Amino acid sequence: MNLVVENTKRKNGRNHGVVFTNLTVVNYILDEVNYFSTRNLKNVRILEPASGNGSFAIEIIKRLYQSSLIFCFNFNEALENNVRFVELETNSCKNLVFKINLFLKSNKIDGTIDFNKIVINTDFLTHYFYESFDCIVGNPPYIRHEKISEEAKRYFRKRFKTFKYRADIYILFYEKSLNLLSKNGLLSFICSNRWLYNQYGQLLRNEISKKFNLKKVLNIENASPFDESVIAYPCITTIENRLSTGKVLYYESSSNAINLSSITLREINSPKNSSWENIFLEYDINHTSLSGILEQEFEIGIGVATGADKIYIIGESQREEIEQNRLIPIVTTKDITSDRINWRKKYLVNPYENDVLCDLNDYPKLKKYFESNKEVLLKRHTAKNNKDKWYKTIDKIKPELTKKPKLLLPDIAGIKKLIIDDGNYYPHHNLYYITGKSIHSLKILASILMSDFIREQLSQIGIRMNGGFPRFQSQVLKKLRIPNIELIEPNDKLLLISSYDVLDLRTINQIINKYCTQQGL
Repeated sequence: MNLVVENTKRKNGRNHGVVFTNLTVVNYILDEVNYFSTRNLKNVRILEPASGNGSFAIEIIKRLYQSSLIFCFNFNEALENNVRFVELETNSCKNLVFKINLFLKSNKIDGTIDFNKIVINTDFLTHYFYESFDCIVGNPPYIRHEKISEEAKRYFRKRFKTFKYRADIYILFYEKSLNLLSKNGLLSFICSNRWLYNQYGQLLRNEISKKFNLKKVLNIENASPFDESVIAYPCITTIENRLSTGKVLYYESSSNAINLSSITLREINSPKNSSWENIFLEYDINHTSLSGILEQEFEIGIGVATGADKIYIIGESQREEIEQNRLIPIVTTKDITSDRINWRKKYLVNPYENDVLCDLNDYPKLKKYFESNKEVLLKRHTAKNNKDKWYKTIDKIKPELTKKPKLLLPDIAGIKKLIIDDGNYYPHHNLYYITGKSIHSLKILASILMSDFIREQLSQIGIRMNGGFPRFQSQVLKKLRIPNIELIEPNDKLLLISSYDVLDLRTINQIINKYCTQQGL
């Protein structure tokens, strides 16, 4: 059974999701699952669930052949009985068979081999396997949720526990492969690291925590492990089919060159259920002196999404076209400079009144303005689903937010100083915001979030964009552990406030370090 996945082409002619792995990484991964040529591989069953053109396959066969020479077993029988390469693309399967034949001929290996047993031209996710495997290796395909056909999504929801939220297809490769491991079998994949902390990876993380041993994590997103330039945030994870040993070996490379032979691994506590962010840190963020932002009476939100900013956000010159009480000053990332809000005098057109859509007949100017833009507004998805509410914004607007003091956080955390709005503007959807009890509490929180301790957390457990800047996202902000502000001494609070005002990061770091246990920073 082959399910249809939307395969759009990349510039190099390959389908999205097809990325080939270089030889250094291939050899490292084979070593990870103990598939050594110096080991007797006669009865070791190995699977590659997405073989492509044979990056792993040829090295696997080389190692098996070398093992057969050392331990004097029948190479042909071992190959046919214990090695499985699964690939959906027919042409890739043909190329793989051709490469295997070349290897056999070059080594003068005679005998009949049933290639239909070794190279299986099928969809791995729908194929039924009658056997388990001691080693599973590879580079699962990368296919984003929106590229998966509706037919495939329905099938995956029925058959896979982990297909939830906006899961990438590689999540399913993990789930199925883990379930195919023999007792104490080993899996090692090079894949995106996003499942280790994103929402869509939560169910997979829970499965691993309950049933398997996360043995090693090697984060190499700064390196180039593929044979082309792709933004895949690569990470090698090795997982064992046994209960957790309580420790994980973790390493993160800061180099853009792969030198896997000289890496130094450190040992950390195994993650439990949703607390996997610990594996990215060189200290324990669950220290008793720390707590979450939400636990300290702050609220985290994201600004308004309108669905048509060109209509709902207007400039000073258009103010007279709409009733003044329908306009709210709006702040966007473009208004935020390195140390202040430089407002560009943009206004949010507000169609809500008392928490419901207003009656346009009560606002003639607003009615005329929306009517003149009705054709564009009706094309929005939110309008198609609510035809009688065609002038609504995607998010409901709550004008009272405007007057609340709030800490403004651009999506990409590239600015040095976090900006506080005293209560003058409504945030746009490219800004996260945090509200609190007072300006002083927000300044203390801003100082904490600007500290090295928190920036390190943020860069490790959050998504990093090109250039190394971490992203401020709601799900990441909720995971951060910060000093309990109530327990900070009064003099230190005053110092944090004054240090925020003058951007004295040195003093901020000195104070925060007093309240946080940091090891290895």
